[in-house]
Amino acid sequence: MNTWGWFITIFIGMWLLQFLLTKLQLKNYQTTIQRLSKRPSGYLGVGIQKQKVGTGAIAILITNETGIIEECETMEGVTVFTRFKPFTAHNGITLHQLKAKLEDQPMDTAFKMAIEKIEGQMNKKTAV
Repeated sequence: MNTWGWFITIFIGMWLLQFLLTKLQLKNYQTTIQRLSKRPSGYLGVGIQKQKVGTGAIAILITNETGIIEECETMEGVTVFTRFKPFTAHNGITLHQLKAKLEDQPMDTAFKMAIEKIEGQMNKKTAV
């Protein structure tokens, strides 16, 4: 096989491996969301910070009915090997208190989006 043939074979192999690993990461994301959404009450918010270059971040917040954070998981990384990890630093505080702490880091931006989603759900419920 000539040089170009090997190059194309290696490229296709790497592309297929990336496809498989991306599919596994998506399955991890879906499993985590399903597991966390099985709570009988409260709110779930997901925030995503994508960057063209650098580290991306995903934050999942679970609050009770009054807006106190009960559980949090984060995923931050560049590769498809990254998985969700429990993040307990914000457990027990309100969404308002968390908002006051946040800065402009990628993970903080993901937390801001998750907070906005939860506040939207809370406002919908009070409007009904």
